[in-house]
Amino acid sequence: MKHILVVDEDRTILEIVKNTLSSTYKVTEMVTGPQVLQFLTTTIPDLILMEVQLTVMDGFELINRIRNNEATKRIPIVCMSKRDVELENRCRTVAADFIIKPFIPSAMLQTINDTIASIDQQRSLGGMMQGNNAEYVDPSQRDVLTGLLDWNAAVQIIDHRLNSNYSGSLFMIDLDNSKAFADVYGSQSSEMVLQMAARTVQENTDSDDVLCRVFGDVFMIFFSGITDRQTLKQKAETLISEFAWKLSEGRFDANTSLSIGIGIAPEDARDFVHLYSMADKALYFVKQSGKGSYHFYSKEGDGGNGNNVDLWSLQTNFSSVIPDKGAYLLDIRGFQYVYNFLHRRAERGSIDARMVLFTLAPDQGYLPKKEELEKAVERLDQALYSTLRRGDVSTQYSGRQVLVILLDITAEACATVVQRVAINYEKMDPQGRIHLLYETVELGADIIAAKAALDATK
Repeated sequence: MKHILVVDEDRTILEIVKNTLSSTYKVTEMVTGPQVLQFLTTTIPDLILMEVQLTVMDGFELINRIRNNEATKRIPIVCMSKRDVELENRCRTVAADFIIKPFIPSAMLQTINDTIASIDQQRSLGGMMQGNNAEYVDPSQRDVLTGLLDWNAAVQIIDHRLNSNYSGSLFMIDLDNSKAFADVYGSQSSEMVLQMAARTVQENTDSDDVLCRVFGDVFMIFFSGITDRQTLKQKAETLISEFAWKLSEGRFDANTSLSIGIGIAPEDARDFVHLYSMADKALYFVKQSGKGSYHFYSKEGDGGNGNNVDLWSLQTNFSSVIPDKGAYLLDIRGFQYVYNFLHRRAERGSIDARMVLFTLAPDQGYLPKKEELEKAVERLDQALYSTLRRGDVSTQYSGRQVLVILLDITAEACATVVQRVAINYEKMDPQGRIHLLYETVELGADIIAAKAALDATK
């Protein structure tokens, strides 16, 4: 007898589902995501029927954790929830089917029957095909968020091709500064950007190429039969520029880009393990050299790469990631580099620069909901974007704090800018219970004070 795991916080729904399915299936009922994950460590059901709007653990987070576990990733999932077109579309990208609540029990049973029959048929067909086709991919071997192949399926295909004397090129692609992006725009927007990257990859490859989401924000492409460096250079530049265009169309003003490392077979390696290592080393070079570009692996080291550019090209590549307006957004490490550089300048003389710490603070005794805090962060981001100049620098220091360096500014002008940010923030939600606090300090003030004290002793 097939085993169905049903997940819902509504005990009445659990009872209805159990009464409907128990004559045909073994049914186990769960209420929360953590219970499900614990259950799956010892038992693998044939299908999971789950409400996606859960409170203890969001249903999409639960699905993601199930899919990222090797032991559970192939379990078919059917989602259910109230009628909501956007929610239904999102569910259909990660699940086998979607059931609208309130449902007719007999119709729900038919959906479960059809889903299990379809999965059984696919697995049966897969077993027959795998005997004759080393590149057959089970439908479950795809990344839930992007629809690209998962790691195991991609490695299986690429390794088979290389062992069959295929030539080709491997692109290792990393989404730069993704953590800083998620801190600014939130996890849902972060998922959207990963999907943008996946679409960019899909739109610039052929059906014979192998596309994969390796993990997190890392992707991989194997271009079958393409080894010409000029062609690969054009492909890399197109991927980088089209992704940047998608970001601008989505009105995401962040220092996010694609970095690409390239390995060529059989020139660099004849098997997947070594080719992957070569492309990964080339990617590491890009990440250490400014990001937002590409690099070919070279046996002679970085100096003999052959991917030399002139100064104009470097300037063009560097300036392509500079936002049109608003402060320049950096991750915390990049912000520290800028701070240290300016601090060194302050050691050599006074500089007109000031650092501001903006903090979101709820009313005393008030505990905001997660969604309310996320909206407050979005309002602060908009206020900063509309007020600060391109010559300023900012970073998301924590979930509630943003650090800004204002360059070439007097104390009076700094006070004006900071007050304008606060006014713009409050205008967006005058009745809000999360307020904006700020404090400022002159950059290098400690050095200036120390020099003044020293001069006074002379």
